[in-house]
Amino acid sequence: MSQRNPMNERYTSEDRTGTTRKSAASAKPKAKAAASVTVKSAKKTPEQRKAEEKAARKAAAAKQREVERKYYKPDTPRYKRLRAIWWVLLIAAIGCTTLSFVGQQSLPPAVGVVTLILAYVFIIAAFVLDFWKIKKERVAYQERMLALEEKNAKAEKQARRVQQAKQVKAKGSGKNQNRHAAQKKGGEPDEGAEGAGAGESDEVPVRPARRGLFGSGFRLSNREKMQAEKKAAKEAEKAQKTE
Repeated sequence: MSQRNPMNERYTSEDRTGTTRKSAASAKPKAKAAASVTVKSAKKTPEQRKAEEKAARKAAAAKQREVERKYYKPDTPRYKRLRAIWWVLLIAAIGCTTLSFVGQQSLPPAVGVVTLILAYVFIIAAFVLDFWKIKKERVAYQERMLALEEKNAKAEKQARRVQQAKQVKAKGSGKNQNRHAAQKKGGEPDEGAEGAGAGESDEVPVRPARRGLFGSGFRLSNREKMQAEKKAAKEAEKAQKTE
């Protein structure tokens, strides 16, 4: 091990020339406490609200398209009648338009203008009928079918609940029947067996010995048995001696 020089200025001067290194515990943190924690406000920004509204509109439009695709053509007589009138108006509009353009040379100008006006009238009537009465009938049919779907779904759910309740009840009744059968088989004697036993012997069943204060009845019965055996052995010895 090397020895420090005692003539070094550090050891010969009276003033302290060095500095003490600070410990890691005394070092101050560079960042404030909980500086990295960000608290999100519960209030939504306008961009978030717009995005949510756009997503809701998109979902509603997709649902409506699905409903229209599924229930686009009602099977009611009113819808069929309105659809037939729409086809008649559309064909009449096409015929008048064709006649007005084809018969420009052969027909008088007044007739051509009248046929063109009638074509526009038939086209407008067809559009109004389609976007008013036919659309109303289609929307009513869709609402009716959606209500019927909801009703059927509720009925199926209720039927499943009733079926599950019946299954649980059947399982419980089966367990109870098995338990009663086991109890009757193990604990309750049959009437025939009771009659047969009564006919064979009328002996009174012996009650088991009651437990003593300082021991079980089983130990007392063994002791009494041993005493009886010893007494019988002594009597037999006495009888042999007397003989």
